[in-house]
Amino acid sequence: MFLRFVSQSIRRSPRRKAMTVAAVAMGTAVATAMLGVMLDIGDRVNREMRSLGANLMVTPKAQSLPVEIGGISYRPVSSQDYIPEDQVQKIKSTFWQLNITGFEPVLKAVASLSGRNVPVEGVWFRRGLRGADGSALEAGLRTVNGKWKVDGYWIDDRDRNDDKLDAMVGGAVARRLGVKPGDTLQLFGQQFTVSGVISTGGEEEDRIFIRLEVLQRLVNRRNQVDAVQVGALTKPEDDFARKDPAKMTPKEYDRWYCTPYISSIAHQIEEVLPMAAARPIWRVADNEGKVLDKIRGLMMLITLAALASAGLTVWSVMATTVLERRGEIAIMQATGAGNGLVAALFSTEVALEGAIGGLIGSWVGLLLAAWVGRAVFQTALETPAMLGPVVVGAAVLAAVAGAAQPLRRALLLEPAVALRGGE
Repeated sequence: MFLRFVSQSIRRSPRRKAMTVAAVAMGTAVATAMLGVMLDIGDRVNREMRSLGANLMVTPKAQSLPVEIGGISYRPVSSQDYIPEDQVQKIKSTFWQLNITGFEPVLKAVASLSGRNVPVEGVWFRRGLRGADGSALEAGLRTVNGKWKVDGYWIDDRDRNDDKLDAMVGGAVARRLGVKPGDTLQLFGQQFTVSGVISTGGEEEDRIFIRLEVLQRLVNRRNQVDAVQVGALTKPEDDFARKDPAKMTPKEYDRWYCTPYISSIAHQIEEVLPMAAARPIWRVADNEGKVLDKIRGLMMLITLAALASAGLTVWSVMATTVLERRGEIAIMQATGAGNGLVAALFSTEVALEGAIGGLIGSWVGLLLAAWVGRAVFQTALETPAMLGPVVVGAAVLAAVAGAAQPLRRALLLEPAVALRGGE
């Protein structure tokens, strides 16, 4: 009897029912798309930002303890003020090795050009390596700063011919010296060919980049690097991450160690490179967290607004339905049906409409999320399998919540008054 009443009720006013289903489907589609993007956007945005520069700097411990007296910088005496190049690869052996998207060893020197000192950096441009488990991986300047604009071409580390001396010149240096790709430069008494001019809008435009092993040979610093820039996917810092690990309980320390905070990744790099100190580049790390929080907050607001809009539409449709059927409700009450049964009948009807709209909307939303992924990130987003059922459940709750107030008002009306047509 109950199901027959519900099925007959659904068949009434098909246009109005279709409006309810369409409203719920539209709200659910937007909510599904926003949630699908929001749940996967963290790593996507992080990876995009990682191609714009490093968020960790690893330096020798001797260089990480500067002392300044009277404007003059002094370093503590140390037996090793460099990082061995053959130890750099250990960065990819930490607990969070999969979160480390790239690293770039750097050796620094200064060359004199046209009467001015110009910083020269020896780097890996793109170096193919083998991990501890035998897996292939890449490291170098291009893995950390892949979005740099280059006029010309990148130097290829796979062609490491010592007789071929190439250099990549920052845009500011190129403009000052009047050089372009194909021209030559005199560095450390050697003739270098300019392979490309780098434009970044930052301090990198005041530098010249050459292959690491070439600079090591020219300045007689074999197997030495001054710093390693690291790009890592991290979780935005929160109050817990800012606690001093030395004051944490064992349980808190395990939680901190096993969470990809930038501070915990830096700590693990120091464990595998005991001669070095890893320090977050806070201006980069903080901005990443703020950007992600704002994007997630905006998407959650749009999701809630879409579901609220669907609920308001259901409220409007249900108010009209209850107004038209208040005589029917009064007859059911007069013949012994309790308010609970009447509410269950109408709530089931609305819930079914919400479920149908939710199913349609979640399917459309997943397609929309996939389109957003391809349009923005050039790859499909990975949406959790439970997203669809959760959104359908939210659609049903939004529909029932929208119908609650009109139905409650109808149930409070006395049957005799409703049958006489009064308010």
